[in-house]
Amino acid sequence: MRKYLIAVAMMAALAMPVNAQVNPQQQRMTDCNAQAKGMTGDARQQFMSSCLSNKPAAEAKKPNCVNGKLCGNSCIAKDKVCHM
Repeated sequence: MRKYLIAVAMMAALAMPVNAQVNPQQQRMTDCNAQAKGMTGDARQQFMSSCLSNKPAAEAKKPNCVNGKLCGNSCIAKDKVCHM
């Protein structure tokens, strides 16, 4: 009977996940996703990329508008009017 109980205990221990906690990459993804709420398109993609790569926060919050201008959390053409 004792051998049976030991075998059952070992099987139960092996069936449990080794690390049930969220790893740092998963936590970073969750945090970045929460910060990017409301962003869409290229602005969200740029933000998520910079957020997940651990760039400084000031650089990560604004999209880089090379051929346009900043409007809210995205870039628009230079000749367009921002209605934000």
